[in-house]
Amino acid sequence: MHAFARMAMKNPLESVLGTILSGLVLTALLYLFLRNFILAGV
Repeated sequence: MHAFARMAMKNPLESVLGTILSGLVLTALLYLFLRNFILAGV
């Protein structure tokens, strides 16, 4: 656990990319969900 924390601290770019990727994935899922929900409602 400590080794992982040290690795994360040493390479902030990886955590930033991870955060951006997570955000994109969540946004895509939310978009698909809302699109299907709206299409089903119409």
